[in-house]
Amino acid sequence: MKEILENLNKEPGILGCMVITPDGIMVSAALGPNLEEDRVAAIVSSVLLAVRRCLTGIRSPGGLVSCVLQAHLGKVLFFDMGNSFLVVMAEPGVRLDASVVAIRGAMLKIKNRRVA
Repeated sequence: MKEILENLNKEPGILGCMVITPDGIMVSAALGPNLEEDRVAAIVSSVLLAVRRCLTGIRSPGGLVSCVLQAHLGKVLFFDMGNSFLVVMAEPGVRLDASVVAIRGAMLKIKNRRVA
């Protein structure tokens, strides 16, 4: 899984990515040198749990499928993979239409990987 995440990081504008469980536990991460793994995992986990709780509170059918948080210094993208979420940190100007193809490809590889 780590290799898949590292390959995704090679895409233009991608700063790092991680896989976390629906309850916010980090499974694997590949983050750039300017991102502290523990700090990013804590923030991402907190945001994911808050968004999911909010959707449950408003009785959103189906729950969270994807989410983009945009700030001045970057973007955080969440993608539901069923039993986990792919979270991608990106530069503020990254074109999502170009990056989503690579992200969807990484999601497919993660879902279909074989565990020894």
